[in-house]
Amino acid sequence: MKTLYIDCTAGVSGDMLLDALKAIVKEVAGETVEVPELVKAHTHDHEHSHEHGHDHDHEHSHEHSHDNSHGRSYEEVKHLIGHTADAGVPEGARQYALNIYSVIAKAEASVHGMTLETVHFHEVGRDQAIQNAVGIGMALDKLGFDPRPGRSAGRIVVSPIYDGKGFVDCAHGRIPVPVPAVRAMMEECRYDFRTAEDVETEMVTPSGLAAIIGIGAEPAERGVAIMGSIIAETEATGTRDTGRGGLRVYMIED
Repeated sequence: MKTLYIDCTAGVSGDMLLDALKAIVKEVAGETVEVPELVKAHTHDHEHSHEHGHDHDHEHSHEHSHDNSHGRSYEEVKHLIGHTADAGVPEGARQYALNIYSVIAKAEASVHGMTLETVHFHEVGRDQAIQNAVGIGMALDKLGFDPRPGRSAGRIVVSPIYDGKGFVDCAHGRIPVPVPAVRAMMEECRYDFRTAEDVETEMVTPSGLAAIIGIGAEPAERGVAIMGSIIAETEATGTRDTGRGGLRVYMIED
């Protein structure tokens, strides 16, 4: 039985989780995770790269209900993920990615008073963000994890999740930490959320928390140790130095 333990003491973002899982795959299986480029959703895909000088942590969706040419719809994102099958992405990996975006869509729809049919994504709808979700699924697949009932080689467990406080600047202004989409997700899950009182910025991004929820991670039980041998461990840092290190991931085998 395998246990993948994700230590979010230093927060979590989508690309941090992907980088950590890639390293675990390399250590355990000696393989690399090659995420394919997305097959565009032909005329219905409106790709606008809004680079505002912010790093990867600023991945917040901002809706423009009067102009759907800005951003990608939830349906378009699902279309892109589905088409990765043509590039050989396994079904379980695609399902993980779809699960992650289901979480993001529900949170963004809640924050903006929209429906799953009308919600659009900006930063979290960019190619790289979608490829991160697909890559997370591919890495888990290589490690033997599968979202489909009865097919997984083990379980995924997450530590208490720490976020900072204060405010964070993004393309559309200054917003409080935890950011609205993260707050919406927090209300729908049962993880142990804690505040890093010494960090005056964001540590948990929407895509990061959505990934933890979407891959079905179980909250670590308080006072219960995870038994077994650590066969691989890694740490992945983001672009923002919070002074708390990076996301740590361990593969444990009974």
